[in-house]
Amino acid sequence: MIPSRRPCYHVAVSPLDCLAVGLTTVDVLALVDGPVREDEKILSSATLLDGGGPAGTAACAMARFGLRTGLLSFIGKDEWAPFVLGGLQRFGVSTRFVRQEAGLRTPLSLVLVNERNASRTIVWNSAGIGKQRWPGPVPRTRCLHCDGHLMELSISLARRLKGARVSYDCGSVKPGWERLAALSDVFIASHKFSRQLGWSIPRTVQRLRGRFGFEVAVTAGENGVHYWDAGSGKVRLMRQRRYAAVDTTGCGDVFHGAFLASYLKGKGFAESLAFGQRVAGLKTLKLGGRAGIPVRV
Repeated sequence: MIPSRRPCYHVAVSPLDCLAVGLTTVDVLALVDGPVREDEKILSSATLLDGGGPAGTAACAMARFGLRTGLLSFIGKDEWAPFVLGGLQRFGVSTRFVRQEAGLRTPLSLVLVNERNASRTIVWNSAGIGKQRWPGPVPRTRCLHCDGHLMELSISLARRLKGARVSYDCGSVKPGWERLAALSDVFIASHKFSRQLGWSIPRTVQRLRGRFGFEVAVTAGENGVHYWDAGSGKVRLMRQRRYAAVDTTGCGDVFHGAFLASYLKGKGFAESLAFGQRVAGLKTLKLGGRAGIPVRV
């Protein structure tokens, strides 16, 4: 491993079980009857203002299930900042590493949820997010969880945090994904990632395991999770239980957080995947990614 040439800072005092690095958003959700068509007005049966974003929501799920969790992210010095910070703190997530920057707008997502099948259409903006560097001390943590939205910063932290496990939520192919994958201990991708590479999901699991040697799985929503079973040396499918879903917003993010809440407490890879599945399934019963995180499983 090539050591980073970036300057090393003093390590922060307070230890964390996991530091999530990436995107946190404000989600404006509306439950609508059927798919959206162009140039029409739609009456919503329910609306919700919620926190969102892959790293932010995963951090909330980890905190909900007992991990000392922090978030490293960037938001604007704007009207949304108190909402974002307060929402994270109510879950018990440390916001010490959430940096507010002048000239940056807090990322905002508009989410239309189809109440007929719980699918969602998301329009979002994260202009200016992605090229930031961390100017402060290196956080002390047992695990670094990255969503790929702050790619170069995540790679730098993964190199500098000696001894910390690195978890990568790879939702899609992004520049730098292979460099972060090479530093990861756990790699869980989405079916979109497999599709972008032109591989089947089982083939994706097999090829990633062969190349990088990490714990690896690929999620496929209601069709379950394909993962590498080290005991048998084979790709296995863990089927997803069916739920009377209301909203699938944030399910993947909640899955990652719940998985890590189990995995970092010493549970096995497959057992932790199963816990993540249960929590994500229960989340679908309520509107909102974070609002739907269950209190108990």
